[in-house]
Amino acid sequence: MNTGSVSHISSTATTNTSLAAALTAVGIPLSAKPFIKVVGDGVGGERTMWFFEQQSPCGKFKTKELIAAWGDDTWHLAHPEHPFAYIKCALSNRERLVDKVKQDVPLACIKRRGKIAFIPLNATLHEQDMFLRKL
Repeated sequence: MNTGSVSHISSTATTNTSLAAALTAVGIPLSAKPFIKVVGDGVGGERTMWFFEQQSPCGKFKTKELIAAWGDDTWHLAHPEHPFAYIKCALSNRERLVDKVKQDVPLACIKRRGKIAFIPLNATLHEQDMFLRKL
């Protein structure tokens, strides 16, 4: 699994913004130059690369180890109570929820004479008429 690390540039850098957010959540500071935006040869569009210090100020969390752990399901199964595992789970759940919302068809809210109808935007004319007659 691609962890978003870019070890050929720095073992404490990533292009994965969710991973970058997780690293900051456990207290790993961004480097003095926290990111660069990259475009060009082989890069589709624009890519942001995040740079981090080697470890958290308390020394408890090592950046390189957590970057490696991010894409390692075995690590997450072995450390289910680790704060980093919780953070990854929360971010993954958020991603799934956002995807679910994007797949759903929005509803139009129609108010008439004190009544409200919610009509799917992809409703046929017959279905729309059926809803509107109830108002």
